[in-house]
Amino acid sequence: MAFDGVSHLSLTVTDLDRSTAWYRDVLDWKELVRDRGETTTFAHGVLPGGLSIVLRQHDQPGATAFDETRPGLDHLSFSVSEPADLDRLVSRLAGIGAVFTPTQELPFGRLLAFRDPDNIALEALLPG
Repeated sequence: MAFDGVSHLSLTVTDLDRSTAWYRDVLDWKELVRDRGETTTFAHGVLPGGLSIVLRQHDQPGATAFDETRPGLDHLSFSVSEPADLDRLVSRLAGIGAVFTPTQELPFGRLLAFRDPDNIALEALLPG
C-alpha cells in the first residue's frame, strides 16, 4: 500500500462558528462546505496551497480541552516558504489576542508556535 499525500485533517472544535472565523482570519482558510452528519456539524475548507481542514463540532463534546500530553495528536505544523509569512502570521495572531510564542531560531529553521481557540497546538515552520 502506498500513500501519496494527506487527504484532509479533521479537528474537533467546541464552537464551529468561532473556529471557522478564526481559521479564516488567521490562516486564510476558505470554507467550501458546511453540513451535518449523524452526530456532528462540520465545515470543510482549504488553506492556500490546498491542505483540506475539516472543523467538526460534536453534539456530545468531550469533557476536557485539547491536551498534547494525552495520546493522539501532539501538534500540527504548517510549512511556510518566506520569512514574511511568519511576520504576517505574528501580526494576525497579535491582532486577535491569540496565544503564541515569539518566533524561535532553531537548528532546523524558524518556528512560530501558537494555539487556536480550543487550545489546539499549531506551528508554522520556515525550514532552514
